[in-house]
Amino acid sequence: MTDAPDGQLGPTAVRAAGRRRTPKPPPGPADVDPGAEVLVDVALPHLDRPFEYTVPEPMSVAAVPGARVRVRFAGQDLDGWVVARKAVAEHTGRLAPLRR
Repeated sequence: MTDAPDGQLGPTAVRAAGRRRTPKPPPGPADVDPGAEVLVDVALPHLDRPFEYTVPEPMSVAAVPGARVRVRFAGQDLDGWVVARKAVAEHTGRLAPLRR
C-alpha cells in the first residue's frame, strides 16, 4: 500500500485518493405521462389531498395508479401512493421526482 520504504504514502496514492467522482445527472422525466398525483402518508388532515410529482424515466413502468412510492415531502422521505398519471401538471413550478 505504501510507495516508500518508510511507510508513508507516495504521490500516486495521494493523487488517487484525491479524485472525486462526477455525480451522474438525475434521470429525465418519463416520455409518457411524466407527472403523477400522489397521496402522501401524513397524519395532518389539511394535507389529505394529492400532490404532484415528476415520474423519472426508470420508474415509468412501475409508477401506476395504486403503486406505493417514496417521495420527498416537507424535508423527509415519506411513503405515498400514486393516484393518477398526468401528461401535464397543474402546478406551474418545478416538481420533485418520485424517489422509488
